[in-house]
Amino acid sequence: MSRATQEPSQHSPGPVLPPATRWYLENLFTFHVLFVRQQLLTLAQKYSVTDEIGRDRFFVVRPPKLFLSSLATMARFAVMVLALFYAMRLFMVTQDIVLPFLLLFTVRMLGWLIRVLLTPYRDIRVFTDSSEQFQTLMISQDNKFGLHSWFTIFDAVGVPVARARRHFIKSLWRRQWVAETLDGREICRVREDSLPLALMRRYLGTLWGLLRTNFDIVFPTGQHAGEYNRKLTITDQYVLDLRDDPNLLIDRRVALSLAILLDTAEYR
Repeated sequence: MSRATQEPSQHSPGPVLPPATRWYLENLFTFHVLFVRQQLLTLAQKYSVTDEIGRDRFFVVRPPKLFLSSLATMARFAVMVLALFYAMRLFMVTQDIVLPFLLLFTVRMLGWLIRVLLTPYRDIRVFTDSSEQFQTLMISQDNKFGLHSWFTIFDAVGVPVARARRHFIKSLWRRQWVAETLDGREICRVREDSLPLALMRRYLGTLWGLLRTNFDIVFPTGQHAGEYNRKLTITDQYVLDLRDDPNLLIDRRVALSLAILLDTAEYR
C-alpha cells in the first residue's frame, strides 16, 4: 500500500516566491548546529528546534490523527486479547505448549498487520515558530509496506526536493537512513554510530541513558559530514552537528528532515 507519490513524477516548478521570501528561506536553512527537543504532554508530536545561540529556528508538528490511531490500537488490542484467551483454552485442553505458542505468534503478526493498515500515513510539518503560521517543509510518508520506508520532502511551496528511505532489514541491527534526489542520486546517509553499540541497544536497551542512540552522517563517498547525537536527558533532545560540512554540500532541508525522521519515524 502506498501513496501516489511513492514513485517520482514530473512536477511543475511551483509558485515563484518574492525575492525577500526566497532570501529569508535561504538564510533560515543556512546552519551548522541545531538543537532538537521534543515537547512533552502534547497530543501531537511536537519538536522545538533552536540554533547554537539559543534562537528559535523551527517548530515541528506531527498531527496525531487521533481517531484512526486509536482505532488501530484498539483493534490490535482486541485481537491480542482474543488470541490469549483461545491460547489458554487450547493449552488447558491439549496440555501442549506448541499449538498455543503458534497461535499467539500468528495472531501477533496479524495484529501488527491490522495496526499498520489502520494507522494513518505520517505527515510531518515544519514551521518557522510555534504559531504555525508559515510552513517551510512537509515530510510525507509514501508507503507502508516493502523493504524500504519511503518519505518525500516538500519545500515551502509544496514542491518535492528530495526523498528519504529507511531499509527495514538493515535497520534490525543498525538503524540506517538514506536521502536521495528525486532521480535517485544519494545525497547523504545516516547510520547508528557503531554496530557493536547498536546491537547492545537492541538487547540491553538504553541502560537508563548510558547507551544513548547516536548517529553519524556521511557523504555518498563515506566521508564524515556530521553527527546527530542524543543528549543525556530524560526527554528526547538531540544535537544536529554539521560543522564537518562547512560548504553546505548537504541540503540543510534534507538534514533537518532526516533528524526529525530519526525520532518520529522510528517508533521510539
